[in-house]
Amino acid sequence: MPPEEEQKEVQEKPKSKKLLIIIPLLVVLLGGGGAGAYFKFVRTPNESTEEKKQIEEAVYYEMDTFMVNLADHGGKRFLKATIKLKVNSSNVVEECKVRNFEIKDLMLTLLTSKESEDIMRAEDKQALKKQIMETLNRMLQKGQALDVYFTEFLIQ
Repeated sequence: MPPEEEQKEVQEKPKSKKLLIIIPLLVVLLGGGGAGAYFKFVRTPNESTEEKKQIEEAVYYEMDTFMVNLADHGGKRFLKATIKLKVNSSNVVEECKVRNFEIKDLMLTLLTSKESEDIMRAEDKQALKKQIMETLNRMLQKGQALDVYFTEFLIQ
């Protein structure tokens, strides 16, 4: 064999070895990229659809207006509050209607334990909402409260 042909064969062999390494790597990378794209763009809409469905299924339960004396010294201050609950199913609304007397008792006990200074600021009201929701969720058996809204909140 002439020396030029030997050099061509030597040069062709390393290229074919490189191709044997590069091709499987490309297949793995493209496969991984395809799987990632699938989970990002195909699966995510289903999850957000479920979240939208939960939002659409959310039901509201309006509680009675509560007028309570606050725990301030001298007992001269009172709170008037109307509360609306966002719950995760109509079963919870039915449960709230049946157990209305228990909910009222819980709310009266909770609200009368507060001093006016404990519920004046916006962040205090947020903490009270969280406390109301946690208290109710411990009691509820057919679902849970998702959020608490004050539709009226007056301290005198």
